[in-house]
Amino acid sequence: MSLASLLNTNSTLQRVIREVTPVAGDFYSDAAAAPFKNKNLLAEAQFTSYVSGLIRTSFQYLACAMIARKNGDSPDMAFNPFVVKGHEVINEFFEDVPETAVLNQLYAEFRSKWTSFVHGEQIHPSEMIRGAFMCSKLDTIYRVGVRSTFTSTEQFVKQFTIPPTPDVMEDLIQLIQIFNEHFTTIHGNTFYSPSFDQKRRVVGGAYADVMNDGTLYELKVNKKSGYAWKEAAELVGYYLLNKIEGEPYPIRRLAFYRARFGTTEYVDVDWLENKYDLDHAARMLSKAKRGGFDYS
Repeated sequence: MSLASLLNTNSTLQRVIREVTPVAGDFYSDAAAAPFKNKNLLAEAQFTSYVSGLIRTSFQYLACAMIARKNGDSPDMAFNPFVVKGHEVINEFFEDVPETAVLNQLYAEFRSKWTSFVHGEQIHPSEMIRGAFMCSKLDTIYRVGVRSTFTSTEQFVKQFTIPPTPDVMEDLIQLIQIFNEHFTTIHGNTFYSPSFDQKRRVVGGAYADVMNDGTLYELKVNKKSGYAWKEAAELVGYYLLNKIEGEPYPIRRLAFYRARFGTTEYVDVDWLENKYDLDHAARMLSKAKRGGFDYS
């Protein structure tokens, strides 16, 4: 069970993390508007929840590619491991399906384009978007599992090879443009899809989006700009898990990047450490089990 799932279902864990969750006033913004008050929506969106999820994941991949390109990082390190695992799942269970060969070709072509793009070559945005959209589905199939809505295995595998619709393509092009214009402070050491909770398995695994130069970012692609305590709780939850694990990541700031607004809200870890008892919260979180808390 993920940290987000536990926050939704475990009232004891909610109380522990709520006590140390940063409030809106703890954050500062890189925009003229106060944190969580920006109403200047730069990219409108009207999609179903499923498509919105694919767009969110696709953008996460594209953002990692753009960061890796600007920072001169390894293409393989910037490529999400869940995509690789999802692709392996398809080949393990659907190797004999003819459409799998088509998927494998598209996947190989995109990995090549991904590498070329990160190394600084010119790849058309639409080509990157098509590949990222395919990968977002592979990611989903690994995390969520196989849906039973498809009438045949051929139809099931074919879903991965279907390109994004024109409105999805246009939306992601806009998000890329906004990112390139507003997400400009890229330098220093970068961790892509940083994983927390790998030693203790307190919450069954937890993965954030990206960490650059000591700032842990969650990339938000929805149209909501307001403060949400569960989003802030999940963000500080990553920091607490990092403390429990012995601080493998040198986190100095936590941040939300609002992809449809081009703004970022930050909170400094030193501020949180001085204001909240994060050590106590980490100790309590370390006792968490999937069914409750262990006080032994």
